[in-house]
Amino acid sequence: EYSRDEIWANFTHFVKEVVPVAEEAGIIIGFHPDDTPGPSLFGVPRIFSTFDDCKKALKIANSPNVGMCLCCGTWAEGGAAMGIDPAGAIRYFGSQKQIYEIHYRNVSSPLPHFHETYVDDGYYDMYKVMKALVDVKYDGIVHLDHFIPMVGGNRAYEAFNMGYMRAMRQRAQAEYTA
Repeated sequence: EYSRDEIWANFTHFVKEVVPVAEEAGIIIGFHPDDTPGPSLFGVPRIFSTFDDCKKALKIANSPNVGMCLCCGTWAEGGAAMGIDPAGAIRYFGSQKQIYEIHYRNVSSPLPHFHETYVDDGYYDMYKVMKALVDVKYDGIVHLDHFIPMVGGNRAYEAFNMGYMRAMRQRAQAEYTA
């Protein structure tokens, strides 16, 4: 068994070794929050399961080459235990240019019982995510994360979600410039 402090110490050692190499090579590192977020997994403490954890990790890294791969589905899974909702996390990390990728997905409810669902059918209002992205002038990658079965297969799922994301973006941009 490892303590939370030991996991943080290991992370700190790893990051201090990797960051200079990433900076020299021009490589961007994006941390994904623990999926599913929680205090431990099979007895091993998790250290990217809350808003405060993610802020701490980025502070330790202290590099413009290190940011978040912010997974909206994972964040929604965590619910109130994350410490801030997905849009709030985007506003915080995005305003500091610390988001390099967005996973645009939704879930039925927060832990302990959830399932992945269509972006328009989950409990979280995905328009809030897109509005936050527009508000912080995010210009990085936004993509689907996991496929949900749909008549027509993965291509139909991609087309549905891309259309949905585009409509949300157009609405948010119209409100931003209004």
